[in-house]
Amino acid sequence: MNMLILDITYNKDSSHLNRNSGISSGIEDGFCLSSAKKIVLATNIAESSITIDDVVYVIDCGKAKETSYDALNKLACLLPSWISKASAHQRRGRAGRVQPGVCYRLYPKLIHDAMLEYQLPEILRTPLQELCLHIKSLQLGSVGSFLAKALQPPDPLSVENAIELLKTIGALGDSEELTPLGRHLCTLPLDPNIGKMLLMGAIFQCLNPALTIAAALAHRDPFVLPINRKEEADAAKRSFAGVSCSDHIALVKAFEGYKDAKRNGRERAFCWENFLSPVTLQMMEDMRNQFIDLLSDIGFVDKSPGASAYNQYSHDLEMVCAVLCAGLYPNVVQCKRRGKRTAFYTKEVGKVDIHPASVNAGVHLFPLPYMVYSEKVKTTSIFVRDSTNISDYALLLFGGNLIPSKMGEGIEMLGGYLHFSASKSVLDLIRKLRGELDKLLNRKVEEPGFDISVEGKGVVSAVVELLHSQNVRVVYSSPCGFTFTLSSFSFEAKKIFNQQCDVHLSHIALWFTFQACCSNICLEGNLVLICFLLHFRLPWPAFLPFGIQMSPGPAETLGELVKSI
Repeated sequence: MNMLILDITYNKDSSHLNRNSGISSGIEDGFCLSSAKKIVLATNIAESSITIDDVVYVIDCGKAKETSYDALNKLACLLPSWISKASAHQRRGRAGRVQPGVCYRLYPKLIHDAMLEYQLPEILRTPLQELCLHIKSLQLGSVGSFLAKALQPPDPLSVENAIELLKTIGALGDSEELTPLGRHLCTLPLDPNIGKMLLMGAIFQCLNPALTIAAALAHRDPFVLPINRKEEADAAKRSFAGVSCSDHIALVKAFEGYKDAKRNGRERAFCWENFLSPVTLQMMEDMRNQFIDLLSDIGFVDKSPGASAYNQYSHDLEMVCAVLCAGLYPNVVQCKRRGKRTAFYTKEVGKVDIHPASVNAGVHLFPLPYMVYSEKVKTTSIFVRDSTNISDYALLLFGGNLIPSKMGEGIEMLGGYLHFSASKSVLDLIRKLRGELDKLLNRKVEEPGFDISVEGKGVVSAVVELLHSQNVRVVYSSPCGFTFTLSSFSFEAKKIFNQQCDVHLSHIALWFTFQACCSNICLEGNLVLICFLLHFRLPWPAFLPFGIQMSPGPAETLGELVKSI
């Protein structure tokens, strides 16, 4: 076990307490108030962040879990490694502060002599995208040239990876110039991906979920995992996630439950029952308020109308997942069915696993073909943390640039790693809809006061409807030449279809198809369904996939796109 053990000796009685950075200073003071024999189990936080008088013995294992960065695989690693001589000296210094003490080192002097003098600087151990973004904002010239002048310059490949990511998310242009989006991201004290998700949440009126998720990812997960109650804690987390297959939705629901409990004065009981840290949740609440102030300062949020003006889609699962996709891209996992289970693959390292603490760890089959994740880390295996199951439409509309396939008809992303196939007319429709959406987003980023919900109402409504139809899988063919699919087609919808289209059921081939998730997703069905609705002027509520009532919305822009095809 990679821990530092401190033994405070007073008398024959003893008590045990796990010490970590989340415990308040008042409890820390309590170590010295009680006349009892105490054994303190601590991580390397005890090297400098804890001051406990009367510690007599220190047992130093000589190791710590330290974050490093694998530039070749674009992967964070959290593995046990030998500490530095400076850290060993600090550990020894925890004993004998007010009386003579002893330090026992569980490693030979030969290893101690071979240790580094000091821990590697953070610039050599972490991804550099946030640093690179600030270098560009300060107009310090080429990022690579500037960092090469550092006392211990980072690996050039790490710098190249950071610049590539910033270009992918739109923070830097092709010539490494700072874009309008990049300038906004510089004002947010967040990882660029999380900052972009926050901006997209404000733009697409999913502000509350975006604030909560950003606060949790920037600070820490509020869920706690007691060793002796792990199954209960996992069940509590899964109950918040519901059927969403999303750790991020679990965070949102847990925070909403905490706020409700706080209004009733029972937040402590709520946290205890649901294995949540009240200290972390309070910090998240404070961070949310700070983020709102920052968004207000750059013009993305106007506090005067109130929160409701930016939360029209906060309870729309598909829209929240799309905003997550916009922020976390290119952190994408393919979900491929392998018999009764699902295998997960990323572009850089191939097969990965879902982290055991995730709500998705026990899910064998997923309803949608992709996932986005917050972090990929190597410990005992390569895990993705904080994952959310998303549709192909979320990727097409909110992911990376749409590149024509080199293999024929289709669209590619991530250098061909993701491939989407459809007919030419449908591909044109996708590109035009995505083009209209990108125009709105670019204008919003350049002019934060621009109201996308008014000026781009038709495009946003079409996007929302398309996201809601993500599970369509029933196939219809009509004499008019239209073919489309729908997974759950209600009896009422069939009646409306007959009456309004004047097409008899005898002329329609109707059957259900259940197809496994694969890397080549056929997109034509759902898009032509929307074309069909527009062509016959059918109301949106006529189609009720999975029993969910679709809200009516104008689709003039999409209609124009259809006519142009």
